[in-house]
This record gives sequence, structure tokens and C-alpha cells, in this order.
Amino acid sequence: MFASLNRLPALCATLLLCGTAQAAMEPLDNEHLGRISGQDGLSIRANVQASIGKAAWIDNGGSVSLRNLKIDNGCTSAALCPDGRGGALAFGPAQLGLSLPIFGIELPTLAVDVVRGAGGQQQLALTLPDLTNINKQLNASGLPSQTIRLRAGGDLYVGEGRLGSIEVRDIQDISGTIRIWGH
Repeated sequence: MFASLNRLPALCATLLLCGTAQAAMEPLDNEHLGRISGQDGLSIRANVQASIGKAAWIDNGGSVSLRNLKIDNGCTSAALCPDGRGGALAFGPAQLGLSLPIFGIELPTLAVDVVRGAGGQQQLALTLPDLTNINKQLNASGLPSQTIRLRAGGDLYVGEGRLGSIEVRDIQDISGTIRIWGH
């Protein structure tokens, strides 16, 4: 009996490895991908909290950089992020999308679709949430504008000389589509 119990961990490990080996993903070539249909597109929702030491553009020996970059929801105090119910939102990641479940609104950060351009050419369309029109409709009904709580900021440098700080906060007006295609 003890010999059987000593083999139990090895048997469990073998069974786990067999299961994962059968679940491998296989790459698809263009021919196989061309036959796939029925997909509406792809929605991407990004919640971002980051600290970045330096983002720089360097050209011919000169540089411009943003240092000590922070991206979050900017809710460092209750006064900055009231929740509309007498409380405040907690500090955390920027939620780059919009959720209004009471109205059935769930907008991703980015919707990705393949569309046809004016000449019939296929294009990749990257669509931002349409916060502009949603807020116009809410305001027309006497409701307050919705805000995507965002703080992105850091220290701006040219070469090694610090120019000051830059900060972008809270998005209430955004909409648009970016289209990409070959030529």
C-alpha cells in the first residue's frame, strides 16, 4: 500500500501534463483565417495603473522625455473623485471605458472591427468609446456628465533640463475611429 501512495504524486503530475498537452493552440495560416466568419469584432477593456521611469524621443543627439510618468485614476483624495452617492472612488487603476449598467451601457476602451472603406478596401477600424454623445444625451435629460477617471502625468525634460510637470486628467469628451489599411 505504501508503494502505491508514493506513486500518487507522479501519477497526478502525469495526468496534469497529459491534459495540457491536448489543449495546445495551433497557429492558423491566412487560408484558414479567411474561412472564419460570424465574428462581430473584438472589444478591449483596459484598466491601467502604471509607473514608468522614462519615455523618451531621441533624435540626432537631442532628446525630449517624460520622466516619473504615472497613470492611474487620480483619486488621491475624496474631493477629487466623488461617486455621486455621498462617497468617493478609491484610488486605483484608470478604467478606460464606460459602464452604466442602469442604462444598459457598456463601452470598451477600444472596439476593433474589419470594415470596408469607400473603395471597397478592407480596413481595420479602432473605435474609441463615444463619451461625447452619451454625455450630450445625459445632459439633455438633466443628468450629470460621466467621466472616465484618468490621471497621466510626469516631469517634462528637454535633454537633461527639466521644463516642469505635465498632467492630463479626467476625460468627458472623446469619440472617434482610427482606420488602418495597406497601400
